[in-house]
Amino acid sequence: MQNNNHNTYSNNSPYSNANSDISQQIQEQRRLEDERKKQMYKSQCEDALNNIVHEFHSAQDNKLDNWKLNIGDGATVVRYYKRYWDNKFISWSLLALITTFILSFYTQYAVVGILVVFIFREMYAQRVFLTYLLNDHELTREQITNIKDKIFYKQLKTTRALAFTSALIIISYTTYIYSMPIFLEPEKYQKIIVILSKISPFYVNNELFAYTNTGAIILLLLLKTYEKWSK
Repeated sequence: MQNNNHNTYSNNSPYSNANSDISQQIQEQRRLEDERKKQMYKSQCEDALNNIVHEFHSAQDNKLDNWKLNIGDGATVVRYYKRYWDNKFISWSLLALITTFILSFYTQYAVVGILVVFIFREMYAQRVFLTYLLNDHELTREQITNIKDKIFYKQLKTTRALAFTSALIIISYTTYIYSMPIFLEPEKYQKIIVILSKISPFYVNNELFAYTNTGAIILLLLLKTYEKWSK
């Protein structure tokens, strides 16, 4: 009897396979629903941008420098940008943060992780976002910037962001030269360190370097978050 019960509820039973199929169907439905919402938000965003460009050209034809943006159209564009562009930046940056923290115990070149986050920031910048969606419109770089400033307000310039990132890299590399263990005790975690060292030399003294790199990336994330929500 025990064997029969075991076979009835085993992983190979019809009940288990049915539950697995239902679970896959639910996941597929959710994926399709998410994709449908994304396409809906993108379509609304493109329609809103078409209206904004029309308003922009009308203002230019009437020689109006301080043209007013339709609040509803602006909110639609911002919503799509925050949901599907800015969130990608956050996701990739968090992955870079974790990777940089781990690599900091192995190599001095982990500091490049800070630069990688800066590159992600530029890849998903508001200007790139609008340039991509306004590709069908014949607009100059200056005109796209004008529209961007109306929708998102002003963002930190690339040169200033790069200078800030460079300063963070210099600070982090300095901590590599003068680094020291803070919380880690080499004697206490000797077995773990030996295991980690089998992959590559694991430097416990790089602890401060690892925390500084992580802190620098967090600062870049906070800067982007501030730009994302500020008006």
